[in-house]
Amino acid sequence: MRSKKTAISAAVFVAVGTLATSSVATATPGSGSSPSTPLVIGTLDGPQKTKGDGIEFKTKKDVAVLDFELTYLPLGYSGWHEHPGIVIATVKSGQVERQLGCGPAQTFTVGETFTEVGPHFVSNASTTTPAVLSITQIVPAADVNARRIDLPAPTC
Repeated sequence: MRSKKTAISAAVFVAVGTLATSSVATATPGSGSSPSTPLVIGTLDGPQKTKGDGIEFKTKKDVAVLDFELTYLPLGYSGWHEHPGIVIATVKSGQVERQLGCGPAQTFTVGETFTEVGPHFVSNASTTTPAVLSITQIVPAADVNARRIDLPAPTC
């Protein structure tokens, strides 16, 4: 009786292990992209509420404000990821494509600005020209060291 119980336990263990590992999503790291150094980081004590010219900026707690450049080499890409807080990116040179979740890709060229909120993927389709983004990222001050969260590609 004991060997039958052991065999059943082993079968259940293998089945559960197989199910657990088959449903694990794999992150999609980037390739050919790198942020500049030094990174400029400032802290804005919260809460804040500022209005001017139809723009409202509001925080409930302390936030860190980071400024840096991000370069995508030819054919470079970010991999699927998201950020705590908000990212505002302006294209300084070249062009990039950004895809939000399962939506269509959008192309941004020099002087155009976009936001990164939620799952997204950014790439440089050029085979010859790097793309450079000027980035401002606003994150909860407690998350200043966790500015990027790698994600699996969405299942659309």
